[in-house]
Amino acid sequence: MDLLRKFGLVFACSTVALAALGRGHGLSQDDIKLLQDPGGWEYITVSDQDAGVQTQHVCFDGSPHPKQCSGRLLLNPDSTFTQQTRIHGESVDRHGTYKINDDQIAFFDEFGERDGPYQLQLNRETNMLVLSMPQVRLELELESQYKNDREQKKAPRR
Repeated sequence: MDLLRKFGLVFACSTVALAALGRGHGLSQDDIKLLQDPGGWEYITVSDQDAGVQTQHVCFDGSPHPKQCSGRLLLNPDSTFTQQTRIHGESVDRHGTYKINDDQIAFFDEFGERDGPYQLQLNRETNMLVLSMPQVRLELELESQYKNDREQKKAPRR
């Protein structure tokens, strides 16, 4: 599977997982509201472990590279998601639905492919979201916080 498609599925699955968690399985109403923020979530880091070697995508390495790469995940209250990703000039836009089971979320993209379940960790103080499973870890920052950090030339608050 090529790299762009792989990250497309990871992003799509991440989105579904977040939306599903927003339905009250251990999350407060404030948490749900934050997850479903209309501005969405900006991808900060994407890492995976293939064949036992930890790798990190060069575009999503914790520092913004908006002219080369960007990714945003939007979790909607109706259990749908959209994901917009641009990697080295190529765009991969995804959409679908998500389902939550306790503290895990699974995404189902427009092709019916499942991604997840992912473990969800939300840090309200830093406006950061982590989606993880044994081989993949995604760190996202609330879009409004991401824009504010960039305007102030700060790194994301991890």
